[in-house]
Amino acid sequence: MKRKWFPHGKWPKYYIWIHNYSIVSFMCLILTGLFLYIPFLHVRLIRYLSFFYDVHIFLGIVFFLSLFSPFFKKLPNGKRIRNIDWFMPIFFGMAIVLTGLSLWQINWFPASIREAAFAWHGNLSYILGFWFILHGLLKATGTKYPSTLVTKKMDPERRQFLRWGVAGLVVGVIAMTPFSKLFTLREKFSTPSKTDVHEFPEYFTVTDNYPKVTLDKYRLKVDGLVTTPTSITIEQLKSFPVTKQTKNFQCVTGWTVADVEWEGIHIRELVSLVKPNSEASFITFYSADGVYTESLSLKEAMEADVLLAYKMDRQPLRVEQGFPLRLVVPRMYGYKSIKWVNRVEFASTRIQGYWEQRGYPAEATF
Repeated sequence: MKRKWFPHGKWPKYYIWIHNYSIVSFMCLILTGLFLYIPFLHVRLIRYLSFFYDVHIFLGIVFFLSLFSPFFKKLPNGKRIRNIDWFMPIFFGMAIVLTGLSLWQINWFPASIREAAFAWHGNLSYILGFWFILHGLLKATGTKYPSTLVTKKMDPERRQFLRWGVAGLVVGVIAMTPFSKLFTLREKFSTPSKTDVHEFPEYFTVTDNYPKVTLDKYRLKVDGLVTTPTSITIEQLKSFPVTKQTKNFQCVTGWTVADVEWEGIHIRELVSLVKPNSEASFITFYSADGVYTESLSLKEAMEADVLLAYKMDRQPLRVEQGFPLRLVVPRMYGYKSIKWVNRVEFASTRIQGYWEQRGYPAEATF
């Protein structure tokens, strides 16, 4: 007799379909989540990231709705269920969905909540993903569960499903508090280190390495549609009036770092220095990596919180943070805050920046 893999017993087709969908969709959620999170994959899939992001959100919404199946579709009479098989997806699924919601609808939640939720969204997903793999192996090999309190069978009750779901939401709420960062399974990425400098979850570079820039040779070239093009050393930049501000940093992939202190010069200092002509409506920024470009309208660049920063958290920028100079545009996603800036060009037209050429919007305000 041919062996049947992953037997379901006498379950209605609806629940068999929900069971299979939940596992497959969650594995797809893990996969698309890794595409969004891991820099090595992220940079290589730039052209498709908006697609993966939309797929991730869609699968997450439908996965969330699937968790409510036992509330609306009665389970078979006399069919006992195993505690752990239903507890794991409902409990962890609710917590994952809630933390994911804060990363998706970023305007609904304070930065401190999004910052804490990011790590736990991944941690909880890994736990549930490991469970699905273990569950599948046990079913495929016909291995019986050990007899324990958590693996025993029970009569299905909506009240029990409700308790598990509410408990998962409570865990999700706890995971979204700054206190939860003390217990994250990941490296504490966003809390200040001993030198009081925030660590970011990811440091992107589109060239697989960081440009080698030395201060003695560094010059910021400012040209284009200007009266007096110039080239400025970092020491000359630091002689301009200093602007300091504390702002949140928001990446398009979902993570947030709250209360980053930036120090640098406002764009108006360059405007006063080079005197753009009347045709200059945009500013193009170039990176020392030779590849990365970004563009802002002159109006956007002149916003009060847009800086060319050379310090973060009162320390000179590290190379992965854009040493020696980077753009900071707090109200836009992080890909607009180009690093390793070595040229600023005033222009009459907006160029498509590196990420915009690959499908990201030029207007990146969140």
